[in-house]
Amino acid sequence: MFGTEFFVAFEAVLTVIILIAIGYALTYKGKITKEISSFISFLVVNISLPCLMASTIATSFNRSEISGIPKAVAIPFFTILICYVAGLVIAKIANPKPERFGQMVVQTAQNNTIFMGLPVNIAMLGEVSVPYVLYYYMANTIRFWTIGVYLISGGKTNKGALKHILSVIFSPPIYGLMAGLLCLFYNITVPKFAMETIKYIGALTTPLSMFFIGYALCNAGLKNIKIDKDVIVGLISRLGIGPAISLSIFYLFNLPQLMLNVFIIQSFMPVMANAAIVAQSHDSDIEYAAVMISISTIISLFLLPLVKVLFIH
Repeated sequence: MFGTEFFVAFEAVLTVIILIAIGYALTYKGKITKEISSFISFLVVNISLPCLMASTIATSFNRSEISGIPKAVAIPFFTILICYVAGLVIAKIANPKPERFGQMVVQTAQNNTIFMGLPVNIAMLGEVSVPYVLYYYMANTIRFWTIGVYLISGGKTNKGALKHILSVIFSPPIYGLMAGLLCLFYNITVPKFAMETIKYIGALTTPLSMFFIGYALCNAGLKNIKIDKDVIVGLISRLGIGPAISLSIFYLFNLPQLMLNVFIIQSFMPVMANAAIVAQSHDSDIEYAAVMISISTIISLFLLPLVKVLFIH
């Protein structure tokens, strides 16, 4: 019985695995280059994802649910903060290389909410889960571009830091959310041709996101991955301790079932891709970041079906 349920759950993410494999193969063949991957990232974050947010909220929600948004964002916001405290304890005990300390703390608390989390939630729960993914994304993004960046950079700051943080928090996906909420709240009817266009553009989000993950895995060079103590501790904290803390907190609140399911799935997501970008720009250990992103992504693809069987109802 368990084997059957696991296989059915695995099928839910099989599409995601295939899309990642295609992205990997295209990168291996030289078809997805650094420039193309940058374009894919830009297209998803700035165009397709905002369209997906706006269309899903405008068509799948009702006005009565708007009042619950602050609570929906506050719960993962608080949970991530607690996970940061746990991450600090873990990093103090594990005593990683100095340039990895901040990354180990952040990995315990933060995860790949959009590029991995969104497609997986859609595969498992349907597009109705998208707004709840974005609520988690808002909390995750605010935490990462404030506490996370500070820790990964070793406490370094610059004059443009605040401006950059604000530009990321108030990003196109958030504007897409706001647009959908405005249409919902004021009962604005979008012309059919416009809504269909928005939906078509939004549909690009999942395949493009997975191609990007495939690029990241191939670009990291899986053959060159070396697993040491810091990697093992990082994996345990990201895919074990962090989710355990998150689940304990989620179950304390009387959350709607769909919201609870989304938050649970999100808590098991791998290390976020932005960790490598920040590590590179702040002279942290970029190789460690790349290894953690790659291995945690591969493991999560097989861990998530088990999560669905055990925790999703």
